[in-house]
Amino acid sequence: MNLPNKITVFRFICVPFLFAASLIQFRYHWVVALLIYLAACISDKADGIIARKRNLVTDFGKLMDPLSDKSIVLAAFLILFNLGWHTDIVIMIMMAREFLVAGMRMAAVNEGEVIAANGFGKAKTFLQMITTIIAFFILAVLEKDGEVVISTQPITAPHWLYIYCTIAFWIDGIVTLLSGLKYAKDGWHLIKTK
Repeated sequence: MNLPNKITVFRFICVPFLFAASLIQFRYHWVVALLIYLAACISDKADGIIARKRNLVTDFGKLMDPLSDKSIVLAAFLILFNLGWHTDIVIMIMMAREFLVAGMRMAAVNEGEVIAANGFGKAKTFLQMITTIIAFFILAVLEKDGEVVISTQPITAPHWLYIYCTIAFWIDGIVTLLSGLKYAKDGWHLIKTK
């Protein structure tokens, strides 16, 4: 397994640690969650740069890199969802889009094709990562002297943070929907031939 693919696997490994750091309350737990999430998000950029620069682009990377991105980003959204900062419809849009694209990728593999992430999909992932990084950063900053200020109960969160997350979630949801429609349009031939 080459280095970019190892970095891709690293993102999958980050998911349970992100959940643990976010949901188990200990001193500076939001700071730890932020650092884990930042490492995972930075690794997304790093593996792509290394793969292209060293000519290490593989079918495994094309398939698993987007899945690892989805795993870590959806984990972050589910953590925020658990805090009560959510709109159910937005989460449903995100999940539906990811299942649609994953299904199309599996159909493409059966046809001997590999659907790599396109520009719209990368923009969607970047926007989702920025939104969630900001949310984790705010949570980390609100920890006073390492004490748990915002627990897993939504009532402990400031109202303005709830407003930020609601607006940011909706923006992400719209971009995610448009990204899914773009993938559906580009991969329609895979559906039409069945």
